Amino acid sequence: NIMNNSICTLFDNILIDIHKFKSLHSYEGDKSSTGNKSLIDKIFKLCGFEKEYASIIANIIFQSDYGSLSTKAIRKILPRMKEGNEYSLACEYAGYRHSQRSLTKDELDNKVYKDHLDLLPRNSLRNPVVEKILNQMINVVNFVVDAYGKPDEIRIELARELKKSSKERKEMTMAINKTTADHEKYRQILQKEFGLTNVTRNDIIRYKLYLELKSNGYKTLYSNTYIPQEKLFSKEFDIEHIIPKTKLFDDSFSNKTLESRRVNIEKSNLTAYDYVLGVYDEKGINDYEIRIENLYKSGIISKAKRDKLMMKEVDIPSGFIERDLRDSQYIAKKAREILEELVRFVVPTTGTITDRLREDWQLIDVMQELNWEKYDKLGLTEIVKDKDGRQIRRIKDWTKRNDHRHHAMDALTVAFTKRSYIQYLNNLNAKSDKSGSIYAIEQKELYRDKHGKLRFNPPMPLDVFRAEAKRQLENTLISIKARNKVVTQNVNITKTKKTESGYRKKIQLTPRGQLHNETFYGAIKRYVTKLESVGSGFNVEQIALVANKRYREALLTRLAACGNDPKKAFTGKNSLEKNPLYLDELHTQQVPTKVKTVTLETVYTTRKDISSDLKIEKVIDRKVRSILKERLKKFGGDPKKAFSNLDANPIWLNKEKGISIKRVTITAVSKAEPLHAKRDHFGKYILDANGAKQPVDYVNTGNNHHVAIYRDEKGVLQERVVSFYEATASASVGLPVVDKEYRKSEGWTFLFSMKQNEYFVFPNEKNGFNPNEIDLMDPDNYALISPNLFRVQKIASKDYVFRHHLETTVEDRKELQNITWKRFQSLTNLDKLVKVRVNHIGQIVSVGEY
Repeated sequence: NIMNNSICTLFDNILIDIHKFKSLHSYEGDKSSTGNKSLIDKIFKLCGFEKEYASIIANIIFQSDYGSLSTKAIRKILPRMKEGNEYSLACEYAGYRHSQRSLTKDELDNKVYKDHLDLLPRNSLRNPVVEKILNQMINVVNFVVDAYGKPDEIRIELARELKKSSKERKEMTMAINKTTADHEKYRQILQKEFGLTNVTRNDIIRYKLYLELKSNGYKTLYSNTYIPQEKLFSKEFDIEHIIPKTKLFDDSFSNKTLESRRVNIEKSNLTAYDYVLGVYDEKGINDYEIRIENLYKSGIISKAKRDKLMMKEVDIPSGFIERDLRDSQYIAKKAREILEELVRFVVPTTGTITDRLREDWQLIDVMQELNWEKYDKLGLTEIVKDKDGRQIRRIKDWTKRNDHRHHAMDALTVAFTKRSYIQYLNNLNAKSDKSGSIYAIEQKELYRDKHGKLRFNPPMPLDVFRAEAKRQLENTLISIKARNKVVTQNVNITKTKKTESGYRKKIQLTPRGQLHNETFYGAIKRYVTKLESVGSGFNVEQIALVANKRYREALLTRLAACGNDPKKAFTGKNSLEKNPLYLDELHTQQVPTKVKTVTLETVYTTRKDISSDLKIEKVIDRKVRSILKERLKKFGGDPKKAFSNLDANPIWLNKEKGISIKRVTITAVSKAEPLHAKRDHFGKYILDANGAKQPVDYVNTGNNHHVAIYRDEKGVLQERVVSFYEATASASVGLPVVDKEYRKSEGWTFLFSMKQNEYFVFPNEKNGFNPNEIDLMDPDNYALISPNLFRVQKIASKDYVFRHHLETTVEDRKELQNITWKRFQSLTNLDKLVKVRVNHIGQIVSVGEY
């Protein structure tokens, strides 16, 4: 009590004069044996009590951090709390709310709650990812309200706390101020010395990256290529992501450097270090590592950048990065605010509490039990001994996160999380002096198991609870948003002097994805030779492609004699095996069953540096291809030795004239679309001999948007693969994205389309399951449907991959084919699939094309 009174006296004095507290808090020690004699004396004078207590107080360490209350607020609230009032009531007496969202009982009683939540407007949070996540939550909640009625209470799991300390905030503020000043200085340099009138943020980043290379002689880090100042802002050099964004979403300065465009294109989706390992010999790799270490040791690049420059793909972290965690914390906080507009009670809990309850209620192994049978049949299970010698059954390499339903299991646990559980665990963890309330909760809500450990009582008898949890999870269908929209309407605002407001607004359609890959390709015509069997496809046009003139004439004669019907001429009794086609009267020479055909095809090309990953057979020029093969042979077939360090050991095209081979033209993609037409230096189109525009700058149109399945006039299934580029072009002129009328005049019938993440129910011949024989929209059938419900993962021409709706990974393990994934490489049996639509809360709401 004496000690408590002493501390109260100390804080009373502190509140009277905050400067006294600052003098105590900022005390750094003295030259006495204890190092704090002067501090003890100060406390003694300030509080007027025994030095024995002053000595104890002097050893209390106050963490340097930001409090949630100002000194002014503390001065008002603390006296009310000393009178015996609880914190919330003391805040109210002092004229404060104890939290931003806290409402009085009267305010809660009179608050008008929404019937449905409104979607967040675009750019309202200035974070499109967060907006998308929260809007998905809003959609789910609104569907729940429509299906089951408005809930009385919503329980929400929040991300764990992660906040910046006082020191972090101070350092961050100083860094921001310095960066702002530096950027302004660079802006002026770029305007005066580089002649840039409109300096963008990217221009400044490019210049900063250029300065970073100063000690390396303004040479790039990967290829050691010199960057002349006059070419810094040219298209010859790119701002390059050290670790590609496809591998790690990191757009920070520490993940960027400057590199030549050709190297950037060649590097593609490799990390910087993996690229260097693949391109250079041992000396080149060593030189690269030395460059990086020198920059790091001299303080020019940060440790983060150095680590990324030395990181292989296998070392890329897969866990939560700090920014993700802070985003998650913000999302949870915002979600709670939104949900409080719908219902009176929104109760927050944490992942730690959910983990504890899941363990106490024996739900940890439920996901593995639900998946046991299918893995056990395939021999993918094992029995291991735990530390106590007990035998444990488990699926090899299993984690609950392999099954999307682990989210549903967590939600089930959160739904049964009482406020008293949260209060008990929070108070227990905080070692708060509320032993009375903790003890009361413990007596009511917890029990001791056979090992004497305290466990929370399950919501119902444990066996019943686990069985019901498994039944509900077996009936759970996973909802994944399909990529249906190809364009959205956006309002573009531009400055103009022609309107009164000074702005012009225009509604434009914006693609919802990347229209094409970044690489530009050239196009050439070349002859392609094939060996083809003579058969029913050999009509006049096909025979015209036969290379050998004598074979061609003989085939045409046979075809004409059979009324130009290739089926009659070259199949059945007239096939070349049964009825040979002789070229001379003595029957010593005949047309072979397989003949060479030659066609002139368009080939799309690109330029590539010679490196160890070069595929020589793709090189267009025959002479260059031959030289490269000889070079590879000379180095014993080792491409790393043959095609590295070409400056010191060049590959000569013409040694006498000093012409070496460093880059080659290779065949690239099989399909491309022209982006532009050829123009002269005045910008006018250059027409060909027929007066038509000449296409240039070909691009690969990237991912396919959908494949449409039809039945032709003969009853045979046919496909039409449509790229995202083509789908966008159709939508932009008001045409349907999926063409259901395609070749209808020829007797074709549209059946269905397949887009990524659309759902299909498959028949199962092993157990006799037929989706056409049950009501797919009846929730009582979901347990039967679930093992046979797959989503479209990826599509190409006559190559369709489906992933089971519960699977979170996309591994194509051969032993799991037709269980966790399926692959169709023909149209056969596709018409037996049934397309369904699954809504936001896992209900099948339509069957067939929608």
